[in-house]
Amino acid sequence: MSDPLFIDECLSLALVAKAHSRGHHATHVAFMGRLGEQDWDLMPFLLKENFVLVTNNGEEFKRRYANLDLHPGLIIIVPGGIGKELQVELFDRALEVFESMDDLVNKVMSVDIDGNVTIADLPDPNACQICKAIPCICGNRRLKFP
Repeated sequence: MSDPLFIDECLSLALVAKAHSRGHHATHVAFMGRLGEQDWDLMPFLLKENFVLVTNNGEEFKRRYANLDLHPGLIIIVPGGIGKELQVELFDRALEVFESMDDLVNKVMSVDIDGNVTIADLPDPNACQICKAIPCICGNRRLKFP
């Protein structure tokens, strides 16, 4: 897979080195001069440049990506507040799975504290078209079924 990786500021710069060591193009928010930018301000840039976002701010970005028809993908290192060494270890596990895939388009990959990796569609094809929730929380119940 050749999709570029964009490491969020909540994660260590060491993840960029790990990605490079495995042959991936990767950068960090700090290298792009975008430290402190709000998540919603980063999204147009990420989408335009086709970056797969790597973050541990998963809930925030899952909500934002769920409203998109098309996105390059999201990798979430689930436990927040962990040290650099564990971040790198979990990211390495995510890269193993990432490398076996054709792409991560419209998917979210999560890696938990034990190194377990899960992949889900985002947006979920069974979610309400209005609120994007399962079950519907807006009352419209406009569901898409495959």
